[in-house]
Amino acid sequence: MKRKKVKFLALIMSALMTLCLLCSCGAPAEDDVPLSSRYIYDSLQGHDKEVFHRIYSGVTNYKYKIRIGGMNEKEFNDLMMKFYCCGSEFFYMSDLVKYQVNGDGKIAEAYFNYDYYNKSADSMREQLAAAEDKILEGITDDMTDADKLKYIHDYLISNVTYDAEAMDCDNVYGALIKHRTHCQGFSKSVCCLCDRLGIESMLVTGDAGGGHMWNMVKVDGQWYNLDVTWDDPDMGRRKFDNYFLISDTKLSATHTKDSYMNYPSAPSDYNYKG
Repeated sequence: MKRKKVKFLALIMSALMTLCLLCSCGAPAEDDVPLSSRYIYDSLQGHDKEVFHRIYSGVTNYKYKIRIGGMNEKEFNDLMMKFYCCGSEFFYMSDLVKYQVNGDGKIAEAYFNYDYYNKSADSMREQLAAAEDKILEGITDDMTDADKLKYIHDYLISNVTYDAEAMDCDNVYGALIKHRTHCQGFSKSVCCLCDRLGIESMLVTGDAGGGHMWNMVKVDGQWYNLDVTWDDPDMGRRKFDNYFLISDTKLSATHTKDSYMNYPSAPSDYNYKG
């Protein structure tokens, strides 16, 4: 259950923040915010939302320098921890972000780096879209949202190998194109596929015997926990749906959610009959 951690290192007028992924933005309408980022987006207020939009647009368009303005280091770092659970599709983002702090203690700009740029990333995005199209061919009109989630869950554990050392193992490209990933690729794939299906989902970070990432998904108006990684037979599981649409109470026996985010409540298990 390997998960990269966010790291902070102060350097005179700048700092480094290590992330696996970031959200993005610019000035898109609220409807342009993916469903998998909507819960976190809706939790933001005022300037935080403005910065979210600016980064969202910038990362979408491979911008290096993005204006922040009006935030101190703690505020920016807190916001970026939330952005860590957004933008599942931004596989091309580098895990290194620098930011400059002015004399008044406010961050003026942040500097983003990319593992893949422009034409290369655009081609990879097209590959991902085609792969998602192919995967979702198995979705039929008579399926409920729970059926669709079970289909995604079963596809991933059947077709993707757990490999914490593979290239791109921490993102959706590694999962859906290279078919080798760890918890981040599994959970980001869930979000990307749910976005395509119009099912609200989100990434969750925490501890499960080590740093870990999984999902929460909304079915029939209620949130549930979903951990594809812990149902993956590569992890030695004999029963492959123990972590499919479960309550916080059941999850808490093995998982602890990080405290920087007020996650929605999952009060009960979903009684799936499919």
